[in-house]
Amino acid sequence: MFSKLNFTTTFFAIAALLVTVNALADNPVDACNGSNHYGVGHSCAYSGGSGNTAGTIEGTCQTDDSGDLVCIPN
Repeated sequence: MFSKLNFTTTFFAIAALLVTVNALADNPVDACNGSNHYGVGHSCAYSGGSGNTAGTIEGTCQTDDSGDLVCIPN
């Protein structure tokens, strides 16, 4: 019984990590805001396209001229 419970707990813990790792913001604003709750200086990433041309753009969260926290590419 304990072994089955332990396996189930481990399975869901790993599944949660995989879902989190695959989550990528759609734009520079969401990369630093929303569920991320990052601050100035945190590293960030967002999807740079769609379909076969999609790439990951990495950067740092910075405040833009309008005061919004956005992901500025490295």
